[in-house]
Amino acid sequence: MKKILKIILVSFLLMSCTTKKEPIHVALPSEIKAMWFSYVDFDKNLKGLENKEIESKIEEIINNCDELDINTLFVHAVAFTDAYYDSKIYAKSSRVSDEIDYLKLFVEKAHEKGMHVEAWINPMRSYTEEQVNSLDETNIIKKMVIENSLALCSFEGRYYLNPAVDEARQLVLSIVQELIKNYEIDGIHMDDYFYPAKVDDAFDEEQFIASGEMDRSTFRKNQVNQLVSDIHEITQDHGLTFGISPSGNLEYSRDVIFGDVEAWIISSSIDYILPQIYWGYTNKTRPYLETLTMWNQLVEKSDVDLIVGLAAYKLGIPSKDSDQEEWNTDTKLLSKQIQDCKTMSRCRGYAFFSYHSLFTECNDIGLSNKSNLSN
Repeated sequence: MKKILKIILVSFLLMSCTTKKEPIHVALPSEIKAMWFSYVDFDKNLKGLENKEIESKIEEIINNCDELDINTLFVHAVAFTDAYYDSKIYAKSSRVSDEIDYLKLFVEKAHEKGMHVEAWINPMRSYTEEQVNSLDETNIIKKMVIENSLALCSFEGRYYLNPAVDEARQLVLSIVQELIKNYEIDGIHMDDYFYPAKVDDAFDEEQFIASGEMDRSTFRKNQVNQLVSDIHEITQDHGLTFGISPSGNLEYSRDVIFGDVEAWIISSSIDYILPQIYWGYTNKTRPYLETLTMWNQLVEKSDVDLIVGLAAYKLGIPSKDSDQEEWNTDTKLLSKQIQDCKTMSRCRGYAFFSYHSLFTECNDIGLSNKSNLSN
């Protein structure tokens, strides 16, 4: 009898080991070579494909990144309070098929290459007023509009979640928790859509008055800081990475959209900061090397890593920027910027914005040629 019980016990333990699947996570590399895959990349690469073609296209995307030695991906999961994954909270984006779980495919294919993958969310930016009119009545944002929820505010024709309302922050946190629970992502990545730029006082007047704060800028930064801190706590609990990509213009982030970068660094409520330093060396207002040095100094005495966002999208694209000639003619510009990253004491790596800028047949600079990014 004892022998039979022992066999049953061993069998049970073996079954438990084989049926319980542990999450597979890839740590943030010591030297980060990252790529953003944005909602625009979904449009340019995946929209309109037959379902049977999508998996092979995603595999091609991952292989292209691998050939450029990319080891980290930031894949859009939420762009406009919509989803690029199977969500029970947000409706699927109109840019993608309802029948495909895009994030699941990206994570699986990237992990096969040993890449670190983070789900990229825009926390507050939502639909336009016109788009909301065509949403299904079950859509969570449509419901908030119908109910005149204080958590959702309209500004210049677009809706935004209001960071000053707990319901709005909790909605963002529920998305973070859903992503972590259902996907083997390695982290959460967030960029700088907090308060809309140049937002008026009416946007959060009721919450500001109720707070008793004297300074509206301080009040708004504190609301965003609370959200950032809460997300970091969730990711820490799961051993995942959390970072934010603000504008390379520190004053804009802090004073216009109320992203208090310095407070995040001081409090270590992020694991990395990824400023979008989207300027060349000859830019008259924010030359690249000077701006990079400033960001390096900002994190120098902290435990927050610096990753540098580089503007692959500006190569050969006409604009009125003072550094446009550089972007038009210097085929080694990004390579030079990468080399300068490596001279900074706290810079852990770089990220390209974005995928389609490097892999397109009409790119005159020919960045799909790996030699132009030799490092």
